[in-house]
Order: sequence, then C-alpha cells, then structure tokens
Amino acid sequence: MAFEALIRMVSSSSSSPSSSIFTHQYGYNSTLLMNMTPNSLHAPFYHITDPWKINIASSKTFNLLAPIIVYWVVCSMWHHLDVMKYPYFEKRRIHESPEVISRNKVTFSQVIKAVALQHTIQIFLGWMWFEDQDVILKREVYVDHLQKMSNLVPWVADATLLLLGRRTGEKVLLKHGESLVAWIYWWGIPTFQMYFAFCLVDTWQYFWHRAMHTNRFLYRHFHSHHHRLYVAYAFGALYNHPVEGFILDSLGSAVAEKVALMTLRQATLLFVISSIKTADDHCGYRLWWDPCQLLFANNADYHDIHHQAYGIKSNFSQPFFTNWDKLLGTQMSREQADSKTRWKKLAHDEHYSEHDKHNIISQGHAKKID
Repeated sequence: MAFEALIRMVSSSSSSPSSSIFTHQYGYNSTLLMNMTPNSLHAPFYHITDPWKINIASSKTFNLLAPIIVYWVVCSMWHHLDVMKYPYFEKRRIHESPEVISRNKVTFSQVIKAVALQHTIQIFLGWMWFEDQDVILKREVYVDHLQKMSNLVPWVADATLLLLGRRTGEKVLLKHGESLVAWIYWWGIPTFQMYFAFCLVDTWQYFWHRAMHTNRFLYRHFHSHHHRLYVAYAFGALYNHPVEGFILDSLGSAVAEKVALMTLRQATLLFVISSIKTADDHCGYRLWWDPCQLLFANNADYHDIHHQAYGIKSNFSQPFFTNWDKLLGTQMSREQADSKTRWKKLAHDEHYSEHDKHNIISQGHAKKID
C-alpha cells in the first residue's frame, strides 16, 4: 500500500536522519508542521465506518464478483440496444446491423459460453490471489488514518516549499496546510495510484497484444479466437482463448494493482472500470456523450479499426490510452482507415488463420455519421 510505504520511509528518516536517503529540509519548523497536522479525519464519502458495510467491502466474494457482475450488466445493456434497434442508436452504429451476422465467424451463444468460462477461471484465480479477510481488515481498514496523515506532513511541507519558495510556501501552508495534507491523503495519492495502474495495464496489454499479432504461434493458437469477431459487440470483449484471457486480462490487472500498491477496494475499482471500458470499446457505437468515448481517445471507434482487415496491424493499445501506438508508430486514425478503398486479402500474412487469410470483404468503409 502506498501510504504504508510512505510511512516506512518517513519513519526511517525521522528515526535515523544521518543514515536515511530522505531528509526533511524544513523539519525544524515544528510550529509549521503542527499547524499542518490534521486533528480530525476529514474523511470523504468513500470512507465507511459501518461494520456491516466494512465486512462486505473487505470480503473476497464481493471483490471477486463486483467486476464480473458489472460486465454482464453493462454488456446486457449494449445487447438490448443491438436487439431493439432504436433509431437514435442505429444511426450511430459503426457498422450496419446485418454485418454482425454475415461477417462474424462465431455465434452469439459461443461468445457467451467463452465469456462465462473466462469469468469462472477468473474467480478461481482471484480466490487464490486475494488475501483472507482478516488480513485485509487489519492492514487496510482498521488503521490509524490520523497517524498516517501526520507522517505525511513533512513530505507535503517539503514539496510545497520547494515548488512555491519558502516565503510563499509558508503562507500557503499556515493557511491551508491541514486541508492540503488531508486532500493529498484521501484524494491525491489514490488518484495517482489509479492513473499509474491505468498506465501499467496499458503497457502490459500493448506489448502482449502486439506480440499476439507478430508471433505466428501466439496468433494462430490463441489470439485468432478473438478476431473471429470482425464486427465487435460488447459481450465479445472477453471472447478470448482462456490462455490469452489469463495473460492479458487477469494477470495484467493483478500485476498493475500490485505494482501500484493498491488496497483491495482500490483494486476492485480498477477491475470494475476496466470491465466497463473493455465492454464499451467493443460496443459498436459512436456516442460522443459516452464517458468512455468522451474521456478516452482509445474508444469503440479506435478499437473497431483494429478488428478490420486493413487495421489488424494497427491500434494495439488497450484499454485506456493510445500512447504506445503513437510512440511506436502503430496508430491508424479513422481518416486513414477511411482512405482505404477496399479491404484486402491477408494471404501474404502467413501467421493468420485460414479464414483470416481469405476474408475478402466486399463492403466499403465503415459507416460514417453525419
């Protein structure tokens, strides 16, 4: 946990200043530090104290099932739109509805069975991965938050005075120091951890995803399963070979939450957000007001390009940002995709499966929205 790691560093510096790498430049100003030290929790809405709610939030069952339930609920909503064909949403489909039936090489029931299998494996692995509830309660719930914030104070003082200068910094800290420490503790550090975890997930998935396309063995035996969906839809987001599902999704998320030093509840939020995002990326609709499409350039339209023959060697980034595609030259924009007059044979790419090699598409561009 980031707070505990920070506390260990602070404790070591205060107990043995001469031997510690970290020394607080302004630690001598005890009046300033005392003024900054919170005397009350200033706890936000997500800090729960009800024992019943604490037991639920800290249980393995809740944290394992939450992202899975969210995935099925969100995908069911998208599926409802697919079935009902409301005019507003039909105008915003990336592909015409009949294409789903004519071009996809796997049935809806096969997709559902594969997703259910992956979630079963995910529950089994997660049960072994997560610690027992008693350990979680002791380490993450029944802790002295005031003491942790107190240990954070010298670090906030040093950073503020370094950024603003001593005179201005001291004025700010004397007036707002306590609320600043509380904000950093409850919001700043957790927000940074979540962003850092997003970046870790993206890095893990980009290089594994790219390897799945550039390595003949990996594509043919594992990743080709997912590309049986030429026209993606929400439930198909987790239509993968079980080995790929374990490596890209389960293992990647587990590594991210460990490296980002997240608590169990933070990790669960990460998994829930990832489940919503990956379903949205495969939904098949362009919706400017959709938070996942509004806030992230890596969205349904961006990922749809990757599912097409002309973009199968592009847009490997998923599920949040497009940074790795930009840095390594594997990005294809919709404008570039629309410049393709026809989708071409993939027969020259020997590592693709047979149905991929001979997939000649007679349709034109993906449908444009006026």
